[in-house]
Amino acid sequence: MSMNISRSFSAEEARNLLRRARTGTLGTLNAGEGAPYASLVNLATDVRGCPVILVSTLAWHTRNLLADPRASVMVAELPPEGDALTGARVTVMGRFSRVESCQVSRRYLARHPAAELYAGFGDFAFWRLEPEVAHAVAGFGRIETIPADEMFPSADEMIALEEGAVRHMNDDHDDAIQRYAEKLLGATPGGWKITAIDTDGADLRRGEQVLRLPFEAPVHSGGGLRLLLAKLGEQTGS
Repeated sequence: MSMNISRSFSAEEARNLLRRARTGTLGTLNAGEGAPYASLVNLATDVRGCPVILVSTLAWHTRNLLADPRASVMVAELPPEGDALTGARVTVMGRFSRVESCQVSRRYLARHPAAELYAGFGDFAFWRLEPEVAHAVAGFGRIETIPADEMFPSADEMIALEEGAVRHMNDDHDDAIQRYAEKLLGATPGGWKITAIDTDGADLRRGEQVLRLPFEAPVHSGGGLRLLLAKLGEQTGS
C-alpha cells in the first residue's frame, strides 16, 4: 500500500498527462540481443488509466513484446517555445499483455476513430501496459518516482458503470453534452457524443474530432459521477 506523501508532481497530474496524450514513445527490448528500441504509437487509456495500444504483429515492437513483455511508454507536452525539456513528461514502466475487451477497444477507437479501418484485421490486437512504476518530470525541481498503485488506483465501480453512464448521457442529456463542448472546451456545439468516461474525465467525439473533458477531481463512484455532471450542468447554464 502506498503512503500518503506530499509530492511536487502528483500522481493525479501525471495520470492526467497520460490521459491527454494521443501519441507516445513505446520502449521495448529487441528480441534476441535485448537492445532498447523506441517507436511512435497511438495511445489511449483504460478506465483505470493504464496505457493501451493497438499494434500489428508485423511491427518490430510487437515482435519484441511477444518475446519480452517488459516495456515503457513516455508521453510529453511540449512548451509552445523555448527548451522542450521544460515541458512535462511521464514515463510508465511495466509489462504489456494482449487484451480482448469490448470496453478497451471502444475507448481506444473513441480516441482514434481512424483506427476503425484496421482494428478488425487479423494481425492487429490491443495491448495494455500493467504499470509497475512511473517517473514524472514537470520542470526543475518537479521530478517524482510514483508507485503504480498510487498513480493507477483501483477503479472497479467506474469500470462497471462506464458503458451505462455513456449511454445514459447520450440518450438523455444531449443538450448538456453540447454545452460541455461549447462552454467548457471552446468547440462549436452540435453533434458531439460522449464516447468514454473514467475517473478523471470524459472523451467527446464529433466525426474525426476528439476532445478531452477533464474533471476537477477524480470520481470513483456512480454517486460521485452524478454529482459532478450535475455541477458541470449548472456551470454551463442548464
